[in-house]
Amino acid sequence: MEKLAVLKAWAEVYVVAMNIKKEAESKPKRAIKNTDDDDDDYGTIDELPPDSLITLVQPELPTLSRLWLAALKDYALLTLPAEFSSQLPPDGGAFYTPETIDTARLHYRNSWAPILHAVALWLNSTGFTCSESTEAAAISGLQKRSTTVSLNQASGAVGSAKSLPEINKDRMHLILGVSIQFLCSPRPEEPIEHVTACLQALHTLLDSPYARVHIAEDQLIGVELLSVLHRLLLTWNPSSVQLLVTGVVQQIVRAAQDYLQEKRNTLNEDDMEKEACTVLGEGGDSGGLIPGKSLVFATMELLMFILVRHMPHLSTKVSDSPSHTATKTRLSEESARLVAATVTILSDLPSLCSPAGCMTILPTILFLIARILKDTAIKSADNQVPPPVSAALQGIKSIVTLSMAKTEAGVQKQWTALIRSTLACILEYSQPEDSVPTPDEVSMLTAIALFLWSASSEIIGVQSLQNGCMNRFKNALNSCDPWAQAKCYQLLLSVFQHSNRALSTPYIHSLAPIVVEKLKAVERNRPASNIERLAVQEGIKVLETLVALGEEQNRVQLLALLVPTLISYLLDENSFASATSASKDLHEFALQNLMHIGPLYPHAFKTVMGAAPELKVRLETAVRASQASKAKAAASQPAPAIHSAPTIKLKTSFF
Repeated sequence: MEKLAVLKAWAEVYVVAMNIKKEAESKPKRAIKNTDDDDDDYGTIDELPPDSLITLVQPELPTLSRLWLAALKDYALLTLPAEFSSQLPPDGGAFYTPETIDTARLHYRNSWAPILHAVALWLNSTGFTCSESTEAAAISGLQKRSTTVSLNQASGAVGSAKSLPEINKDRMHLILGVSIQFLCSPRPEEPIEHVTACLQALHTLLDSPYARVHIAEDQLIGVELLSVLHRLLLTWNPSSVQLLVTGVVQQIVRAAQDYLQEKRNTLNEDDMEKEACTVLGEGGDSGGLIPGKSLVFATMELLMFILVRHMPHLSTKVSDSPSHTATKTRLSEESARLVAATVTILSDLPSLCSPAGCMTILPTILFLIARILKDTAIKSADNQVPPPVSAALQGIKSIVTLSMAKTEAGVQKQWTALIRSTLACILEYSQPEDSVPTPDEVSMLTAIALFLWSASSEIIGVQSLQNGCMNRFKNALNSCDPWAQAKCYQLLLSVFQHSNRALSTPYIHSLAPIVVEKLKAVERNRPASNIERLAVQEGIKVLETLVALGEEQNRVQLLALLVPTLISYLLDENSFASATSASKDLHEFALQNLMHIGPLYPHAFKTVMGAAPELKVRLETAVRASQASKAKAAASQPAPAIHSAPTIKLKTSFF
């Protein structure tokens, strides 16, 4: 009891020390105080150096790590069912004897979780590079000091002289075995701290490259772990546990991603094996995923469980029931984080599949992402984007840019149909509606722009999709919300600049006249706030881009739209004094742009200005006023003191 209590206490100290060290490394370093005046203040803040605690534990780690592993091995054996009692060592374990086995179980049950977390941290930092022989001296020293401690298992391991890979494999089996056994059926009275410590240990362990390769090489371990985590969620409801589970799931998926990518890179280097590379991943040639053996299937099963718990209407059983009413509800902060984490993992899954396997899972994944985007894209007063919306947009981006699905001839037809149907869904979901809460049109427009930008070849020539996209942009341009207008201009700019002219030209022809009309109307209704001014400036950037994209023979006509619009934003001397700050800023913005455009397109600029003398007069007046204002500001500042050089120079310096 005493020895396990001591090991548990050391483990808890080590966990806290490593957390403090991690936080300190992630924070920006503070400036070092150099002045003598600051010396008096040194140490007034009640704060220890971030490495103070870890320096206490570090010298003891060789001994502690060996004892922690011995205690975990004892615990693993003591939790075996009765039918495996023959496997228990006849002489007892590291910290119990055969006579005390029943009472010892309780002490191990209270101590194992922090010890497991500490072992995972140690292995992740240096443990996988340490062999047992390097720690033998520490153990023998301990045995000399405390002959009452029996380290039968530990000393036996030293005698077997295993190689480092074998030792590491044993350690992995021990930690995964203890974790899976516990997570399979934690008792209702189990402290939640044990569950969180176990999940944190798994997450930490899978930060290690060795552990990632180990779990990726044997896919069934990952599948088993995912199944156990799914089972845990059925009985443990707290959001903190669910968040830790999603973290472990993400680690498992990324380990599989890294392993598969390395295999693909190896095959790509060999020209003879390039054909084999295309079918690498789950699904193979057929696209089938086998439950119980498929990591992707097990992951989707678990993630769907989390999504339905927080967004029940995603389940067809719920949404198809007569009593169900489709309503948008704001998720709590914890639920939003969980849904976002789930969407992020979902969008990573296609990279684990072959092209045929992608076509099996993508309809489900894209359906879920589109629905989550629709239901969580709710307009907020501060225009903040909720985490699920950001994750959904990032997921769409990563999926529509999947090079494997685009280039593989066998699935191109399915891929094109899938992209078109998903865009059609998003267009349907983004239709203006008089509902409360108000949908966020900017997020939906961003999703549409992602399809236009990254999947242009799949949607060019589909008139219904093109008309739908144009209508959404028109609605945003005519919005009474200046923030939505500004974001719409930014997205339009990316569409207009698309390298594929077959995509961008119809949008330019349809939407550019509306942009010009909106910008010309600003002269009559000047911006009253900075957000309104920002929207106008973003619109001018779009117009300037169109001028740059235009051919030389059309440059004069395009400048005839841009230059008069900018000049209309200039204020005369009388109105400038009484104008709002936003209106003054717009005046300065227009003047700076005109000064930039003149030298950029000299011939076309002179032609436009020559055709409208009143524009020239207005511009010259604004330039003179600006120069006079700068001269006045310079004159009001005190002149810098000038030290005149001495007329007689001394040959000897006395200083």
